[in-house]
Amino acid sequence: MEKKNRKYFPFFVDLSDKKVVVIGAGTIAKRRVRVLVDFTGHLCVIAPEINPELRELEQAGKLTIFRKNYERDDIADAFLVIAATNDRRLNQEIYAACKEMGIPVNVCNDKTRCDFYFPVLAYNDTIVAGVSSGGRDAAGSRRVANRIQEMLGEPERASAPSASVSSAAEDGTPADRDNPDTFCEGARTVLPPDVRFVRIYTDGAARGNPDGPGGYGVLLLFEDASGTLRELEFSQGYVKTTNNRMELMAAIVGLEALDHPCEVQIYSDSQYLVNAFNQHWIDSWIKKDWKRGKNEPVKNIDLWKRLLAAAGPHRITWNWVKGHDGHPENERCDELATGAADGENLIEDIML
Repeated sequence: MEKKNRKYFPFFVDLSDKKVVVIGAGTIAKRRVRVLVDFTGHLCVIAPEINPELRELEQAGKLTIFRKNYERDDIADAFLVIAATNDRRLNQEIYAACKEMGIPVNVCNDKTRCDFYFPVLAYNDTIVAGVSSGGRDAAGSRRVANRIQEMLGEPERASAPSASVSSAAEDGTPADRDNPDTFCEGARTVLPPDVRFVRIYTDGAARGNPDGPGGYGVLLLFEDASGTLRELEFSQGYVKTTNNRMELMAAIVGLEALDHPCEVQIYSDSQYLVNAFNQHWIDSWIKKDWKRGKNEPVKNIDLWKRLLAAAGPHRITWNWVKGHDGHPENERCDELATGAADGENLIEDIML
């Protein structure tokens, strides 16, 4: 079977007495942990610094935390390993060690180094359903899981949830459906109602532009009512696309993740995107019925129109940042975009 058409068998495993090791304690690691605590009593997190949410789970006796740097011996007796650090080289080192030891491993944001995917889950006390498209249609998987969850009943969140829809990552695209404060539902992220200010960092990438694969990466940041910084990351790879289309898609996905009007600061290294608004190119295009220059049609009209629709409810400031210049959030979005472009589970870029 060709890799691009590969289907993944839903192999349900009893993890209750199995040791699962998560290396890292950042945003993606938290998402994995939130799901896994409902399925194993032997969950270990290894990281030198731990965020408050994981400390609360430790205090509740739901996991064990080792506040240290990763060492190879840490995974020697593991049944599953999740490599979720922000150090790509370290993740690759963990992957190599797991392969030598015969331990199934999932390297977050690197589809080429995943022995298994996290499906989108819908579950309660008696039924667990997992939905996966093999990374080809994450939004579709979430929609199906949401329908199943409706059949199971709405989740009643508590410190130890009894029902949940979790889209932590079937394709490396994070979501927070299992978080009581914020979750993804299809392509939208339901924010706490009091959130009014959001920062969105975006980047797009294309290999062999304009005839090769590409991807986008998005980092969305906001503070909840307690002042805790929340993060969401989104990425997706495409079979054949252009860099400009991926820059536009990143901004679209970030804005479509907001379900109520917000003040938004968008940061991008694409002058094509930022100048269209700051230099009012887009106003001129609309006035000329989407024509530019010598009556030439504007490229990517489908995405510009979609972006305008997504931007409509919000007050947005468009900020340009220099790419590949050590800007942490921009570098992270670049990692997400290039990782998605280089992944195996690419989808078609339908140009309307």
